[in-house]
Amino acid sequence: MDHSAIVAKTHKGEEEMQSRKCGLDRNLRYVLILIDGKSSVQQLIEEKGAALPDVEGSLRTLAEQGFITVGGVSMGGDDEGCVVAADQDIPAIKAALIAIAREVLGADAGKVVSKLEAAPDSREGLQEVVSSCKKVVRLLIDEKKAEALMARCSTILKGM
Repeated sequence: MDHSAIVAKTHKGEEEMQSRKCGLDRNLRYVLILIDGKSSVQQLIEEKGAALPDVEGSLRTLAEQGFITVGGVSMGGDDEGCVVAADQDIPAIKAALIAIAREVLGADAGKVVSKLEAAPDSREGLQEVVSSCKKVVRLLIDEKKAEALMARCSTILKGM
């Protein structure tokens, strides 16, 4: 991703800001909110999004899903659908799942992050690992956190 490129919302991104119909996870929505059509990738990463986890990964995911353009180029479809992922998006999805785990679990995220990083690069593999992570969190950490993790991860995985 060219760090000097200007990032702008597409029509789909503007619609998502108004309607929330695609149900973006919180981190993706925060990054989408930061996009003003004047800031570069570098400015979003270092200045505006400094407090957010993996801004570059979020920008990549938003671009792949057609919510934003980077340097005037959309990497995904600017259609009305809310499909969250295709097979080629697996690395971005893994990054989003890891960010969710870190946010929900905080200091207890280590084992879950390791499992997600080692997950197979397939839809089924990711879904199995997320279910497994929920069980680990329920047993070792907290049932409410397990449910929160599963709910947030399901939002990412449901469009796969």
